[in-house]
Amino acid sequence: MKKWKYVVPLCFVLLLSACSFGEKTEEKLSNILTEIYNLEADYRDVQTQLAETEQKEQANFQSMMELTKDQKEELTAQVEKTAQLLEERLVLVEKEATSIKNASDKLTDIDVLLSETKEESEKASIQQIEEALKNRYDAYNNLTEQYNTLASLQESLYDMLIDEAADVSTIQKQVEEVNKQNEVVKQSVEKFNDLTSELNKIKDEVFTALQKENK
Repeated sequence: MKKWKYVVPLCFVLLLSACSFGEKTEEKLSNILTEIYNLEADYRDVQTQLAETEQKEQANFQSMMELTKDQKEELTAQVEKTAQLLEERLVLVEKEATSIKNASDKLTDIDVLLSETKEESEKASIQQIEEALKNRYDAYNNLTEQYNTLASLQESLYDMLIDEAADVSTIQKQVEEVNKQNEVVKQSVEKFNDLTSELNKIKDEVFTALQKENK
């Protein structure tokens, strides 16, 4: 079984450690969690590429900010290249979001397992894990929403840099909006990582308790 981890900015992996529910319950829950993990494969796979794309885009942006509108040809080329990186980044985010959505749909299987489980202590343990998973998926959805908002603001900023009608004041205000939203994204990442830690902690506690109960 495997462990959820977090890789900045949008990553986590589920830990499925050995557990000792009643034989049938343990097997069913293990299968569900394994399926969830496998459905998030695309999510995990894009993280390195996403981080690299973000770094390239940031480096390009810094280069653009050192140019003036008098260097129109060079500035336009840089903006186009940076906008392309942003587009590539959003494609990766969409891929990971689809992966997370498919994984979160498997929570219905946990609901079915709960309805089939008779032992109250086992039901309570399954509910703890289900709630932790739901909280984490909710945090991911919010993070993705904030991330896409940030990308939209960045795209507008890139357009302004080559817009003859955009003055320095207008561009500066947009930069401030981008920075403000970037802080929101950072806070969302922090919350997501906190909930990932909480999920791992709950799972460890639940499985330890159930192992003791079944000795």
